[in-house]
Amino acid sequence: MRPCALLMFVTLPLAAAAPAQAARVEIILDVSGSMRASLGAETKMASARKAIRATLEGVQPGSIVALRLYGHRVPQENKAESCRDTELTVPFQALDKASFQAIVDRAQPRGQTPITYSLQQAAQDFGPASDEQRTIILVSDGEETCGGDPAAAARELLAQGFKLKVHTIGFDVDAAARAQLEAISTATGGEYHDARNAAALSESLVRLTNQALLIAKESEVSGQAIRGGNGHESAVPLQPGQVYHLDHHQRKDQFDYFYVEARDGQKLVATIETTDTGVEIKGDSYKETGHPYAGLTLQSPSRQQLGREDVIGKRTDKKGVQVSIGSGHGGRYFLLIGSGYSDQHKDSRFQASLEDISDAGSSRDAGSTPGEAVEIKPGSVKGYLHVNDTVDFFKFRADPKATYTLRVRPGRAEKWLEVSVTDADGVVVKEGPAPNAGAVVQADGLRFANGGEVSVRVANNHLKSSSVEVESEYSLELTEAGGAAVGTAKAETPTPAPPGAAPTGGRSLLQTVTSFALWTLLPFVVGLVLGTIVGFLLGRRRR
Repeated sequence: MRPCALLMFVTLPLAAAAPAQAARVEIILDVSGSMRASLGAETKMASARKAIRATLEGVQPGSIVALRLYGHRVPQENKAESCRDTELTVPFQALDKASFQAIVDRAQPRGQTPITYSLQQAAQDFGPASDEQRTIILVSDGEETCGGDPAAAARELLAQGFKLKVHTIGFDVDAAARAQLEAISTATGGEYHDARNAAALSESLVRLTNQALLIAKESEVSGQAIRGGNGHESAVPLQPGQVYHLDHHQRKDQFDYFYVEARDGQKLVATIETTDTGVEIKGDSYKETGHPYAGLTLQSPSRQQLGREDVIGKRTDKKGVQVSIGSGHGGRYFLLIGSGYSDQHKDSRFQASLEDISDAGSSRDAGSTPGEAVEIKPGSVKGYLHVNDTVDFFKFRADPKATYTLRVRPGRAEKWLEVSVTDADGVVVKEGPAPNAGAVVQADGLRFANGGEVSVRVANNHLKSSSVEVESEYSLELTEAGGAAVGTAKAETPTPAPPGAAPTGGRSLLQTVTSFALWTLLPFVVGLVLGTIVGFLLGRRRR
């Protein structure tokens, strides 16, 4: 927030509570010998370094993040010492991203996996037991190897008075390690995330770190108290699905800045809701009223306004803005909280949620060009079209011996769909619109003599920007008949054709010519042989 605005909120004489203090988070990173193993095109340790880098990029300046490593100094062979190899490499202080990343980049996997001992030491890193919520994010690619019970250790720390919450991330772990890490999180009220690849590890670590760094001051009002940034550059991340309210009253035409990361194939819905109470701010004081005002603005990654809603003097009223995200439109969406009509009470609730509207369950949007097509197979899938995405491309591998049927049905009676099918040679074999709104577009008897990759284009050029037509769900059903599977049946043995019979459709040209020559020359050959024999016998009789 602006310095003057921050002073105003701190010095309000009737403020019910002081602003929440900045959260402190500690990351415990597994650098044991098993992190040398390869996962895909790189080692697990290389993936962990990238995940840390992505996490640091999203952390706001001034955040307080500590780092503890284990298994990075003593080799596995020296088990006694390796099981005590855990080090606080970055203490709690204002984050220096370059220094933090350099420490991770230098760390080399060497030792055992002392999870229990590391948790015990990490709890002490925060200082003596107090009312502070200690948040630890533990990343491990395996279970405890030093004989400890980390879940029991976590419960013991809670019994000693430490307010400890441990989130765990299992990086390519087996069932036993997953169960152990889940037990740690369950014991402390944390979350467990299963990361099967580098991308999942990065996503989980970013999310948990941002979530832990939020000001999470509890309030009598439902949701978490939070303070946003003063502009786009200092915007604060929101956890999708979490209900929030500001930790301060907000003046008219001033805004707290937040953001949500959204990808292609998702729908972002942002809502604002008033309670029974409004507020009027005058100078350094305020008074509560019975006329609540609240507002929100949703902006694109390029900071263009996508929508704005205001609750104007109504109690317990809720309004929202939503945007469907087409191919190439994913990124950081900004949510501005504040009213353009009057001062906003801090208890007004807001929320940002993400819904999956990806095409064919692909976790992305089917692109608007053949090169961005989503691959499908025979069966039925769902797709979505909306004002930011009026065209979807799909593709499938065609069998030259098969016949295909394609049916595309709109999810709403007022929708008009258009379908085009193009073979592997770029030839359009079927195209056309629905005969009327709400009708199925169907293509029967499709055959592709050369096989190969077939492209299917589904479009709706009748979409409008009105809220009822923000998106249009449709179903796409592909049916295959015949094809390679038919060729597995046992072939019948052909019956030889009698002399003079016409060639059958099941015989080759070579077989036909050979048969014709054989039956045509056979009488001549027989006559020649018989003549030779008779001549030989007559010659012997003359002698």
